[in-house]
Amino acid sequence: MFRHSLRPYYVAGGLVAAFLAIAAAAGLANPGMYAPFIHSDALLAGLPVQDFVSLLAAPLLVAVMILARRGSTRALVLWAGLLVFFGYYYAFYCFGYVYTLYYPLYLAIMGLSTYSLIGLLSAVDVPAFAEQVDVWLPARFLALVLAMPLLLVPLWLMGIVKGIQTQQVGAGDLVFVLDLAFLIPAMTYAAVQMWRRRPQGYLFGGVLLVKAAISGILLTAGSLRQVLMGFQVGPDVGMYVFLLIAGVAGIFLYMRNLHRS
Repeated sequence: MFRHSLRPYYVAGGLVAAFLAIAAAAGLANPGMYAPFIHSDALLAGLPVQDFVSLLAAPLLVAVMILARRGSTRALVLWAGLLVFFGYYYAFYCFGYVYTLYYPLYLAIMGLSTYSLIGLLSAVDVPAFAEQVDVWLPARFLALVLAMPLLLVPLWLMGIVKGIQTQQVGAGDLVFVLDLAFLIPAMTYAAVQMWRRRPQGYLFGGVLLVKAAISGILLTAGSLRQVLMGFQVGPDVGMYVFLLIAGVAGIFLYMRNLHRS
């Protein structure tokens, strides 16, 4: 199923897992280290949740790499989906210049995850991968799940308009760049290809469904922690809960219809 050796990506993945464990553990041990760089108490309240999820995901990455090496198709999809998750969320630390002692690790996690993802996906024989997908896969339902982030576009555009009008940068405005320029176009492409039952839709769609499910868990848990700490949350929380339910349901149905190896 692979066109060339995955050895470089196993090495890179091991480094990502190690750096992730160190950076996330440090954040949980000393959440105050983010305070000089994150000028929003509400965002600070949610960071321990992200560090906790990242800490759990580090050994999970190692586990799925081992299973993928043994031929597990599901583990391959999880591996790539975790790389999307790591690259996306640590981009906030990198481009947000969160200059803690662990900033070099943030850069390494984002860079290694991004290059590993590109290399890993380029190594997959996509038609051979598509043969592992069951004919009963609910492709159109999964395509709708993948297209859900399009619902965030009006909210993000409103945030951009507000920034232009006030000439002020919001604490979380980096999400506009990452979502509108990268993530949402990628998920829209995967949704279209999944809807058409194209081989690349099966692969890219599965990978991004993993990212959607993890993001739903992370964002919902982070918002819940903010509420418990007395912060007001915006209307996008409803989208996070919807993303959680649909994302988890989507990845369950996808994996159920993907052959084990």
